[in-house]
Amino acid sequence: MIKHLQYYFRISLLLVFFFSSLSCLAVPVKSQFADSTKTDLPWYKKLSVIGEYQYFKTCHHSRFDGGYAFVDYNATAHFAMGLGIGYDYSTLHIDNGYNLRHVKVLPVLADFRYVPFSDWIVCPFVVADLGYSTFIKYEQEDPTHVESTRNVTDRGLYTFGGGGVLVKLSHKVAIYTSAGFTGMHMSFSNLDVNPRGLSNKIGVKVNLQ
Repeated sequence: MIKHLQYYFRISLLLVFFFSSLSCLAVPVKSQFADSTKTDLPWYKKLSVIGEYQYFKTCHHSRFDGGYAFVDYNATAHFAMGLGIGYDYSTLHIDNGYNLRHVKVLPVLADFRYVPFSDWIVCPFVVADLGYSTFIKYEQEDPTHVESTRNVTDRGLYTFGGGGVLVKLSHKVAIYTSAGFTGMHMSFSNLDVNPRGLSNKIGVKVNLQ
């Protein structure tokens, strides 16, 4: 429990540091860094491609590593929405008294991002992902070995919500880091296998215009 609380505390400190530094680092960008999302652009030039890595520590102290890819539509200079797919993997996740080995999760997601200060080089943002884990596969092992090990396939609601900091390298390319809450199989039943907890992400966004 102490280690779990320390992990949460470190993430909180990291976010506080990033956001407190904005008053020093976040300055208006020059014209070559400014967002070029305009109403007269064709729709395909308002698209962006996003790739990110997720480090996910569950409340059961297991670790997931994952990769995500999104295609977002920059509706305005401040708001983008899109679709994406991800893949998460854990060698061992302990839940409901079982050892769940080789856990694989494949979610399909709707992605929503809001950047309130889009004319800054370093700017905060909030992000929400809502989707469906098309499969959650694992080997369910009884630690007492009374029951035989069996392969299980499940599916369910996938959610992520959090905030982060984005750094523009040019008007087309930006890198970012974020932290938030991830739930891979959200439900109201405590008998469901639901890896959930705090996660960290790093990613890159490339505008197509």
